[in-house]
Amino acid sequence: METKQETKKIVPRHGFINELARLCQCSRHTVRLAIYDNQNGKKSDFVRKMYKTKYINF
Repeated sequence: METKQETKKIVPRHGFINELARLCQCSRHTVRLAIYDNQNGKKSDFVRKMYKTKYINF
């Protein structure tokens, strides 16, 4: 039998890009590129870190 390990994942609500942009003090475009297109850079790394802490629980 296989046991399935579940990680609790919070689904981002509508408007999460605006919320992250406000928290990280950057533009919506930077947030979108960081999350969806995996853009490199200092701001993008910070955006991804905030996204993981806010929406993904380990």
